[in-house]
Amino acid sequence: MQNQDILNKLPSSMLYTMTGTDAIPSRTRLSRFDATSSQYSSTSNNKILIPIQSDGFIDTANSYLYLNVISDITDGGGGDTYRLDGNVSALIDKLEISVAGSSGKVETIDRYNLYHLYDQIWNSGLDDIAYQNAVNGGSDPAVNWSAQGHQFAVAGGATRRNTVLAVKLKAGFLNSYYNKALPQGLPQFTIEITLASGVQAFLAIGGNGGLTSSAYSVSECRFYAPVYQILDEGIMGAYTAQLRTQSTMWIGQSVGTIINNIAAVAAKQTVQLNASYRSLNAMVSLMRPSANINDMTKNVLTATNITNVVGYLYRIMSVQYPQDQIDVNSTENSQGFNVSRVWMEAAKALAPHGHLHANTTSVRRDTFVSGTDSGAQVGCGSLCISLKRFSDDRLVNLGLNTSGSGAPSVLEVDFGANAPAAQDCTTYCLYDCVWILNPDGLVTRSF
Repeated sequence: MQNQDILNKLPSSMLYTMTGTDAIPSRTRLSRFDATSSQYSSTSNNKILIPIQSDGFIDTANSYLYLNVISDITDGGGGDTYRLDGNVSALIDKLEISVAGSSGKVETIDRYNLYHLYDQIWNSGLDDIAYQNAVNGGSDPAVNWSAQGHQFAVAGGATRRNTVLAVKLKAGFLNSYYNKALPQGLPQFTIEITLASGVQAFLAIGGNGGLTSSAYSVSECRFYAPVYQILDEGIMGAYTAQLRTQSTMWIGQSVGTIINNIAAVAAKQTVQLNASYRSLNAMVSLMRPSANINDMTKNVLTATNITNVVGYLYRIMSVQYPQDQIDVNSTENSQGFNVSRVWMEAAKALAPHGHLHANTTSVRRDTFVSGTDSGAQVGCGSLCISLKRFSDDRLVNLGLNTSGSGAPSVLEVDFGANAPAAQDCTTYCLYDCVWILNPDGLVTRSF
């Protein structure tokens, strides 16, 4: 007892008797899963299918998509250059996951590229920007994040250049809250990627030449993930017996997409959302000028704005969230500068599970309020609301339950006396989703 008292008073650096716990006998290798076709085009065969099945546990938390991007963009010799709008995730218009034998998709994210790029800048520091530059074609690392990604075409006419890039997919099915591997015994599942158009995915810089093609293609599409196998027969016997008699579940955050339009009217406008989820964690509304959506000289995916917004609030099941309107004044004038609450809601809404807020060096006050829609430093404003009750990585289903009411959900945006440009308004509903592998091998989801 006396010896134990002495040990309790020693610093951990002197507790030489402390030992770790041995890992269970196992083996791991980085496995490769190939797409069903050798090449895909943005203008024809634009849906990538990657079937995945393994005889072990698939560590999708450490997985990534690998692809060779081939640019066919030509500018007629006018001297333009062409870059990715953000990074290689700009190529993914829709991400879907289906499981063999299960009805419907187990996850679907529309306008995936817009969500991925916006979520990324809110969770990126300088080390993340350096990683993105080397891996997925993002901008050069600097104090200021740049919306201009990898350059594909050199100035001066028709070119054909390719580069190999990789990106970690932001899908709840692949990224559970506790980094759990997908269970051994999971039926074959397929990652389905619909390619975006070249006009949206690429950015023309210069604006001097007549655009003659915006096409691109991708080849060598693969999904890489570590797969590990447990070598202890007793443990695997118990696991297999449990798999046959009980449901196996994992939970992560998925994303629902709602598309609306904002009119060029100086007034308070209402956007219908009608989001019904058991645990709605947050809503993120991104506005982009409608005229820019098919303009290759504009940052279609990385530029969002809150121009002329005086205030906003969400009305969910007839209750205001927050209790009072979030006032916005993004111009220095006699009224004072006021973006603190709207910025804070975005930081809370985009925070990873168990975190108070997102950690970013990429979103500053000036870029958040800017309406700039082209170039390296574009606007990145948003209208967000966080609906999580707690910030605790031990708990799940912390969001607002909107599934038990038929009352509509709306976003009210007040533009005051200054009309906005006509806007495309995309709202992402971030919600907890539970995936269940049943004893009969079927996979269902609950949200």
